[in-house]
Amino acid sequence: MKRPIEKPKFAQQFVLLMTIFIDATGYAMVIPLLPFYTVSFNLAAFGLGILMNVFALMQFIFSPIMGRLSDKYGRRLLLLISISLSSASFFMFAIATSFYILLISRMFSGMATEISIAQAYMADITTSKKRTSGLGKVRAAFSAGVIVGPSIGGFLSVFGYWAPGIMAVGLTLLNLIFVYFFLPEPKRNKTYNKNSNHFNKPSFITNLKNSFKKPLLPSLLFVFFIMTLSFAAIPVLMPFLTFAFFNFNEIQLSFVFIYIGALQLILQGFLIGRLSEKIGEGLLIIFGLLSVLIGMVIMPTIPSLVLFFILVAMLSLGSGLVRTAVPSIISKISSEEEQGGFLGIAQSIASFALIPGPLFAGFFYDYFGLAAPFYFSAILLLIAFLMSINLYFRIRKNMNKETYIGLS
Repeated sequence: MKRPIEKPKFAQQFVLLMTIFIDATGYAMVIPLLPFYTVSFNLAAFGLGILMNVFALMQFIFSPIMGRLSDKYGRRLLLLISISLSSASFFMFAIATSFYILLISRMFSGMATEISIAQAYMADITTSKKRTSGLGKVRAAFSAGVIVGPSIGGFLSVFGYWAPGIMAVGLTLLNLIFVYFFLPEPKRNKTYNKNSNHFNKPSFITNLKNSFKKPLLPSLLFVFFIMTLSFAAIPVLMPFLTFAFFNFNEIQLSFVFIYIGALQLILQGFLIGRLSEKIGEGLLIIFGLLSVLIGMVIMPTIPSLVLFFILVAMLSLGSGLVRTAVPSIISKISSEEEQGGFLGIAQSIASFALIPGPLFAGFFYDYFGLAAPFYFSAILLLIAFLMSINLYFRIRKNMNKETYIGLS
């Protein structure tokens, strides 16, 4: 029997990016509706925080598991499994008649890790020189879906919350067809098998201990954690703030998420590389933290629509700068053998930060009022900002010229 002809890599990339775009569209259709869905079950911000928390916890647990399984059993198979989990989560969202069904829906959604598997697939089919560009395309495809999804979900919500859920199920089923028929298993440089020693790598705990022995890394990881923790509060707080200040409904709130997605697409697709070349990642972290800090302090105090969108831009772009620049610095100060492990630690810490962030936001909102969670985040960001200034000068002082090119 003849071996099937392998599709050109550009065709694989196209199908993969379409898969991510469709997946992100379905995801973004339901996320802006969660606050209103929660209120319909007579639960306040803390209930929404639990939903966000469960999703983050499942992502934290299953991202490394699904990634390792994709190494062992193949990217294509795990993509199909992950998309099936997404479809199940959207179906439960559509039929939810209680908060507990909605909670199970978010658990299934967190178990689905299409993005991390897609990034591994893209790494398999791109050369080292084109790797960054390829991974950037994955992020851009996700951002494009985030832009399109809220508008569809917002308009469909007039028929009931079941309508966006059913539409998202349809999109994920379309995704399954795309992957099954048009996305072959990538040809990897190394041969992996179930009995290989590929899985005998240092554990997460071992890598974490090693990272704290390296200069600069603990500070970088702390800054990364604080930024992710603070920004994780935004999906919980935004619906309540926009309703209190501007009486936004589901459709109007969806446009806020479209705006955030568009800003992230512009930053990641066009600006971040040029900014890094001009001023370096060290300063990008400082400016990013300062931008988010200012936005957190002012946002709950002045109910101006124009100012609101300016502050949303400061929050979105500032967060994007930090969450891109920190991994870049980590890769530059790590040896080639350590890069993967330390970058994995950074992503795991970011996933872990998504767990308490929404819970803190919901708790402070419910018991101390609208401004409290913003100010709590601002205090944490101020500590991270001061640490980032110290970090910047330590980089300049301790790293040789060749190493910190691009950092200062």
